[in-house]
Amino acid sequence: MREMDRSRRGWLWMAVVLVMAGMACNLSRAIGEREQPTLPPPTPVRLDSPTLQPPVDQPAGGPSEGSGVGNSNAELATATVQILALRALDGDWDIVWTGSGSIISKDGLVLTNAHVVDDRYDEYDLLGVATTGRTDEPPDLQYLAEIAAADYALDLAVIRIISDLDGNPVQLDLPYVELGDSDQIEIGTKLRILGYPGIGGETITFTEGAVSGFTQERGIAGRAWIKTDATIAGGNSGGMAVNPAGQLVGVPTRASSGAGGEIVDCRPVADTNRDGIIDGQDTCVPIGGFINGLRPINLAVPLIEAARQGRSYAGDLPSERPSGEVNLDEADFFNLEFADGVTEDDQPTQLWYALPAGTNRICAFWDYVGMTDGLQWSAYWFVNGELSEGGSILNNRWTGGPEGNWWVCIYDDAALEEGLYELSLEVEGETLVTDAIFLGGGRTVVDFTIENKSSVTLCFVQLSPSAAQNWGQDELDETEVIDPGQSRAIPLATGQYDLRILDCDAQVLLEEYDIVVDEPLIYTVSD
Repeated sequence: MREMDRSRRGWLWMAVVLVMAGMACNLSRAIGEREQPTLPPPTPVRLDSPTLQPPVDQPAGGPSEGSGVGNSNAELATATVQILALRALDGDWDIVWTGSGSIISKDGLVLTNAHVVDDRYDEYDLLGVATTGRTDEPPDLQYLAEIAAADYALDLAVIRIISDLDGNPVQLDLPYVELGDSDQIEIGTKLRILGYPGIGGETITFTEGAVSGFTQERGIAGRAWIKTDATIAGGNSGGMAVNPAGQLVGVPTRASSGAGGEIVDCRPVADTNRDGIIDGQDTCVPIGGFINGLRPINLAVPLIEAARQGRSYAGDLPSERPSGEVNLDEADFFNLEFADGVTEDDQPTQLWYALPAGTNRICAFWDYVGMTDGLQWSAYWFVNGELSEGGSILNNRWTGGPEGNWWVCIYDDAALEEGLYELSLEVEGETLVTDAIFLGGGRTVVDFTIENKSSVTLCFVQLSPSAAQNWGQDELDETEVIDPGQSRAIPLATGQYDLRILDCDAQVLLEEYDIVVDEPLIYTVSD
């Protein structure tokens, strides 16, 4: 297996794991001096205790009968809750972490992120739900809840309020937000975001912005992510994103910063020093200071329906994450290709060396081996050298099994910006493959022929657009070489390229930059 495009990054992945495990839910196991809500003394009940009964149905009538809350920010705030993972500790309650959620039914169903309520690893004892009466006051912890449905692949969950803080059943007529249609929003649609940025004592926050893009991903029908330029603080994960009509259309789901909004995640994801390796010697790329991804509400519909009907729901991600130290020695992404779409059976519609102007979708396909479900992976899209947070997929959990093929797409319902699109695929902090493709420019396909007149066998050839940050893939097949006296034609789009050739020990034989390829070209390698 070829290793020259692989990198071993020594940066502190424990910090990244903490960010992802809490998804900016403000993980806090020892909150000490921090102000926290008043909690009742622990009782010997758990969520599966028979003393905690489902709520009694509310009789017809009441302010929320027939429709949700109004469209004002103050009214939407009453349907936004803070969720607290609680553990009994020394005769008191310890807040393990917090997140946000949206009340979606008057009888107490709450939509949130799966990681906000993840109970698979016995990290908390009870789920608390705090509600807002006034936006200038901290949320009031009132209820206990249980998980009704969870999908850890989508990172979505529905919880059900089942009792007061003493375990007594409650009759509920809660303010709730109406569900919208996330397929109807477009780039530029205005969004309002509500949630709780910090742990106890913090008031609700409101920000607004616009839809900045969408992504597609294998295994998810339609839009996988809605990207927004709204600044969303960390703890808002699981909270509310509404359209101009005040309907819930997305769930803020990913974060790369703490509650203060400062950038804390800066990664070397591009070969900025052009040494063929992406590592700590490269300039890091800031991965935002806020949550920039919303899970579309339409993806949550099956969970919501299961919760409403009292049916069990099984997500796609295995119940256990990888245990022990992650070994990526066998993991590999390869054969990265670009297409203009995806067929119903997950195949490329048409492969391209360069895409024409007016294209609204670029899809990347690749093969993989040695993967394990639950590993963290990212797809970084660079457009004309700038990281596109609106198109990238950051810190997803792998669900594709050990081997096969996968794809991701970046798209715009109108047309993508013309220029160079570069993709870098990463698993657990290690970049496995990169490549780039031109969009627009009236390019044609020509042969770039390498003629080996040297005495050395050529084993690796990289032809990278000069504007790209990474050298890209090996243009030769896994077992292919160019022996002395042989030649190899490589089809590519017209443009300006950098060339890098290595021997079979992965030692650099030559590098040449800014080669203009506007017609078929023969490049001779000699001693």
